[in-house]
Amino acid sequence: MLFTVLGIGILLSAISYQYSSYTAGEISKMASEDVRDNARIKVYDLSQILVHSIDSIDKNLKSLQNSPAIVNNKGGETTQALIDAAQYSTKDLSDAYFWLDSTGKLLKVSSINGSLYKRYTTVDHSKKEYFLMPLKTHTAYYSSTIESSNKIPQLYISFPVIDNSLPVNNTSETKNEIRGIIVAVVRVDNIGKFLQRELTSNYISNLGLMDRDGVFLFARNESLIGKNYLSAEFQSTIPISIKESYNDILKKSLENKAGAEDISFHGNTTTIAYQPIVINGKLLWTLYIGSPHRLATNVGLLIDQQKNFSTLMVIIIGAVAFVVAFLILSWNKRLETAVSTRTKELKKANDSLTESNKLLAGANDQLKVHDRMQKEFINIAAHELRTPIMPILGDAEFLEHHFNDQANIVQVEKEQISSIIRNAKRLDRLAQDILDVTKIESKTLNLNKEIFSLSSVLTEVVQDAVDVMTDYEVKKGKNLRISSKCDDHISVYADKSRITQVVANLLNNAIKFTEDGYVVIDAFKHEGMIIVSVKDSGSGIDREILPRLFSKFTTSSDAGGTGLGLFISKSIIEAHQGTIWAIKNINEKGSTFFFSIPI
Repeated sequence: MLFTVLGIGILLSAISYQYSSYTAGEISKMASEDVRDNARIKVYDLSQILVHSIDSIDKNLKSLQNSPAIVNNKGGETTQALIDAAQYSTKDLSDAYFWLDSTGKLLKVSSINGSLYKRYTTVDHSKKEYFLMPLKTHTAYYSSTIESSNKIPQLYISFPVIDNSLPVNNTSETKNEIRGIIVAVVRVDNIGKFLQRELTSNYISNLGLMDRDGVFLFARNESLIGKNYLSAEFQSTIPISIKESYNDILKKSLENKAGAEDISFHGNTTTIAYQPIVINGKLLWTLYIGSPHRLATNVGLLIDQQKNFSTLMVIIIGAVAFVVAFLILSWNKRLETAVSTRTKELKKANDSLTESNKLLAGANDQLKVHDRMQKEFINIAAHELRTPIMPILGDAEFLEHHFNDQANIVQVEKEQISSIIRNAKRLDRLAQDILDVTKIESKTLNLNKEIFSLSSVLTEVVQDAVDVMTDYEVKKGKNLRISSKCDDHISVYADKSRITQVVANLLNNAIKFTEDGYVVIDAFKHEGMIIVSVKDSGSGIDREILPRLFSKFTTSSDAGGTGLGLFISKSIIEAHQGTIWAIKNINEKGSTFFFSIPI
């Protein structure tokens, strides 16, 4: 009987040991996952706080940029007060605000810190990127880390001051002119202190901030600030055994996607969570949080202690039989814990199943939307086919009606021939669009790349549009000015016919939605890319279709069309490793479409 009790006790102890090991492993996994989730949440929260703070600086710069006193180049106490107020409102991050004229001369600097004026008057601002870039692009500029004269790493955010009310040759037309640059200076150490303050005191982690080129803007090791993550200085700090995986994480983090991955070294695991910092739709920086799995390590120590205790219990049970009752009670307690754990797991599985059902329902809704869009496309395509066919058929029947047994020759008016040609071309474009969509969806869209002059392509497209306006659109009451501006020396390696197709699509869309005003095509180089813009003063982009503007079958019910042009254009640009996007014009009517392709 005693041996039976001992055997049962030993068996129960062995089962308890295995169960404890399994439970401990699950607890360890849950603890590690908790660290990962906390890291993801914290890096996201910090990124939003940083975006909000940088956005405050952006809003200050935009306010100063549009201030009448600054646009009209009027100094004085009012301008000084505006600049000082801007600095005071963002003093936790910004070091100073200053105003440069169009030649780079310092006009005003925030006077909250009395030593700043002397520091910035000794600098030749006209050769600095924060002056040259907005002067060239007429857009905001965000710098990487720059070391100032006082050896403190700084970031510069600058906005151009543009006067768009200047008359052109004593006419009612106006032109834009750069009147100066408004600059905000952000100290890197201020960013670090600001982020550290936002972390709770009991949250153990390391912070880091890199720009979009992989240059450290903030790091715990201050000697790495301003260095690229691939530089020898940083690479020498990474253990060889984890260097490849660590670099892969940093490389992946620069792809404008959030994520979290683990790195293990000498038995210690750290979660690196990263979040892109996007300002005004542009990726500027990436924020990092490194969270060591110290909680999981502590759980591991408890696990080892539990295993040792179970082993000791097996030995004690073998020697002392009268503790069997205690072991049975202990086993019952563990059984209750197991039931509770399994219940929670089943609840979690049920919640997961519910979520999966929601996802399936969402997918089903998307299929319904796609089916509806296909039906709409069929209706639209039928209408678009009928629209040019009917005039062609009408003209042909008219001509046939004038033929008879005596007359083999019929006089044809030029307008009839123009109508037939115009509608035939419309049919050809529709057929070509459908063929292009078929090629795109079957991944057989081929590019015949060559080096060609971009300015000549823009000139040809504009001339074609002007010819069509002369023959047809003017008769419909349109009053448009169509123009292009492009450096004659800009050449690009691309498929000339496809790029021409994209520019023509964008220009035709602009003309379609613009009754009076202007359509301007521009092209320029920027950071190794060619950027082409088509700006109009028309009705602008419908807010409802803006999120799916470049999707297939997307079209305005008022404008008509198949909704394929922008989808095809997007596919062509992406095939060139480029990007296409659109915005509604700020403070004026119309919209602007952009696309960029590598030089």
